[in-house]
Amino acid sequence: MKTNSYSYTKEGNDPLFTFLTKHGLEYYVSFKKMDLENENFNRLYAIDFGELNNKKFIKDDLIENTIIEIIFDFFTSYPDSLLHYVCDSLDNKQLFRSKLFDKWYSKSDNKEFSKLEINYEIPEEEIHYKLEFIFKNEFYNIEIVKQHIKTQLDDFSSMK
Repeated sequence: MKTNSYSYTKEGNDPLFTFLTKHGLEYYVSFKKMDLENENFNRLYAIDFGELNNKKFIKDDLIENTIIEIIFDFFTSYPDSLLHYVCDSLDNKQLFRSKLFDKWYSKSDNKEFSKLEINYEIPEEEIHYKLEFIFKNEFYNIEIVKQHIKTQLDDFSSMK
């Protein structure tokens, strides 16, 4: 899928993508392979993105288009991945992140991908998490993924 977007470069093995906007802002999109020592999550990648210059955000639709294109390219290279992102309430940007991934998902062929959202709260930390997962249906069943995630979250909670 080619859109009006910025050109970007791939660096490293995780992988990491960077691009420069017409306003001189440098952005990154990273996909970090997660090691949970759980066979159900062997292909789990966490996605993160942001602006590297620490400058004020300038409205630029090409930024969003570029991030969406990078996500599509990631699934082309790693089709059996389980892509995970966390929208937490720490920096009050969780709605922006969530909307971006909702938009990406709506642009995808929804028959090919599934998106799973799980709200998770740690009461003693007063932090609300919106955990979101995107994956190709040919590799994962949404109900099975949901059960594996619930089990993993229960395991994390019991460690505290």
